[in-house]
Amino acid sequence: LVVGRKGVDRPWTVSIVRETIKVDSVRLEWKPGDIAYVRLAFFSEDTSSQFTKVVNEVLGKKTRGIVLDLRGDPGGMLDAAIDVASAWIGRQPAVLEDVRGERTPFNGTADARLIGIPTFVLVDGGSASASEIVSGALQDYGVATIVGTQSFGKGTVQDYQELPDGASVKLTVAQWLTPKGRSIQEVGITPDKIIEFTAEQAKAGKDPQLDYALKSIANQ
Repeated sequence: LVVGRKGVDRPWTVSIVRETIKVDSVRLEWKPGDIAYVRLAFFSEDTSSQFTKVVNEVLGKKTRGIVLDLRGDPGGMLDAAIDVASAWIGRQPAVLEDVRGERTPFNGTADARLIGIPTFVLVDGGSASASEIVSGALQDYGVATIVGTQSFGKGTVQDYQELPDGASVKLTVAQWLTPKGRSIQEVGITPDKIIEFTAEQAKAGKDPQLDYALKSIANQ
């Protein structure tokens, strides 16, 4: 790559190696006071297994609370979202699929192993699709407090079809609703506690949304 930068007179060459980069979708970090900070970056094929390991570790300690960070999470696989939500809502409906007014529930797949542990979910404008399914379900059942800013609002289901001439078409065939029947599409999830997180705060190393969640758990 030939790289140029403002303030540098001449560009320079950087050699890179093309490789497959493996990024874990789930990361657990322990905050002071035995608070589990769980960062979920996206919902992929290995999210469920990784999240199960996190749940086991959380249950293996005297965890005082959980912060589930879904900020900037664009979503991903529906099954993974349902598996994650199940840790709090059990086998109740995690999301409803609405096709022309006919609603089909997608139930949780496991017992609610994390129920009873104070939980705060962080969302923002980059939290979409599967992230909104999880945060919407936890909000509807009252098992978590949603903190941050309005989520993206991606709640439609697409069907992809290839045509005989080699072209393809993607059609919207349904929409996702929260367990209480709230539409996600173009609406998103409204946090229980709205807290802005500015670029200036980020540059200063501050995170008011995370700070609020941690302090709330510590004060319980």
